[in-house]
Amino acid sequence: MLDKQWKKLIFQIVLVICAVLLVDFQDYFHKFLNSLGLEKLSQVIYLTISIFAWLAGGWLVSGLIQAFVWPSLEKRLGYPPPKLLKNIVTAVIILTIFLSIFGFVLNAPISGLIAGSSVLAAVIGLAVTRMISDVFSGVALSVERAYNLGDWLEIEMRSRPGSSIVGKVVEINWRATRLLTKADEIVVIPNSDLARTKFINFSAPERHYRAEVYVPLSHTVSVDRAKRILMAAILNTRDVMREPKPEINLRKFEQRGVIYGLRFWVRDYDLDAQVTKEVQENVLRHLQVAGIDLSYHRVDQRLVRPQEREQNQELPKTELLKRVEIFAVMGEQALARIAQAMEKREFSPKDFIVTQGEEGSSLFVVEEGLVNVLVKDAKGRNKWVVHIPPGGFFGEMALLTGEPRTASVQAEGEVICYEIDKEALLPLFQEHPELLEKISDLMAARKAQLRKVKKATAAQAQEEQKEKTSLLQKMRNFFGIRLW
Repeated sequence: MLDKQWKKLIFQIVLVICAVLLVDFQDYFHKFLNSLGLEKLSQVIYLTISIFAWLAGGWLVSGLIQAFVWPSLEKRLGYPPPKLLKNIVTAVIILTIFLSIFGFVLNAPISGLIAGSSVLAAVIGLAVTRMISDVFSGVALSVERAYNLGDWLEIEMRSRPGSSIVGKVVEINWRATRLLTKADEIVVIPNSDLARTKFINFSAPERHYRAEVYVPLSHTVSVDRAKRILMAAILNTRDVMREPKPEINLRKFEQRGVIYGLRFWVRDYDLDAQVTKEVQENVLRHLQVAGIDLSYHRVDQRLVRPQEREQNQELPKTELLKRVEIFAVMGEQALARIAQAMEKREFSPKDFIVTQGEEGSSLFVVEEGLVNVLVKDAKGRNKWVVHIPPGGFFGEMALLTGEPRTASVQAEGEVICYEIDKEALLPLFQEHPELLEKISDLMAARKAQLRKVKKATAAQAQEEQKEKTSLLQKMRNFFGIRLW
């Protein structure tokens, strides 16, 4: 099926053929009308046919250029020709056709017309010199492809040295380029000014953009630990690109602490502010879970003991446990007993912590780093589901019911977590069997939230109660708890 452009070209060719036929027969029309005494009508028809033929021919030339020249040029250059260049070519064709009509059809003196138009052009040119400069500057910028629609530019403000304006290109016309700033303001910059001004194109040569966040930490935090925590915070941000890989560099030492630079890439400069904000929020969360404060300017006077270790090397284990829903219902004494029994585990990047389908009877609480939850699809391939950040946990069903692992969990980078197995909880549940009922309430509610239902119904409420009862019974059987 012919596309719109080719249909238009065929119509133009047919129109030219009709014009040629009319020109061939216009002498017969002229003689016939003269014989009837209609000399004036004959002259009008003659002029009309001639003008129609010139216009049809000019339109066909424009169509041929549109169908063949521009696609060929685009193929050679690797990108579409500038719209401004197309408009100028079209304007030249139109001007040529009208001059030809005046000279060859209306028998006007073209030389006088050109001379008169030259004088007029000179007068007008003096008045619109800046506008002409804008037009030619726009053509030069378009041919060089310094920027395109949708690109983000940072333009130096010549009126205020040292300051700049950042905006998205929303329009490029003959005279000026329009930018939309992040404050939703339209800024119009003449093309001649833009051609003479230094600017940075954040969207070229690639659309993705590199952002950087600086984080000050205490000198007492080890470099390895700082990089592990900060990298997990970056990777836990949704719109951060995985390729190119994020980087963390120690930038400099200051009196207040060590400055780390978090370098990461986003798909487009348009997302820069949003993604940077999310990275900063995740950094704060991950540092809080690790028990580390941001460093700030201060003067400390203290005695330093030789055995003093790193700042807040580990968050108290009981504080970490309080972040886990199923342990939040327990008192301080119970949490202290669990904290004493849980074991610290360290994993390297891409290590599998648990594997889907394997037997297990332990829960893991993430202290530092980031882990990926993977589930096998119909073809047996691991499919990413979600990240679990510091303070998160996984494996609760295996710990409380002994069910096989329902998903695989893999370390994204270096990961430190704590493992809590059945033996750590058995004495506690035997002494306080009512804890199982509280935990089963939480587990049933958590499963209900995952269903993503729009509204609760009586049947659903009954189903949730059944599930709660089933979970509670499984947990009692697993831990050997008898209430009679």
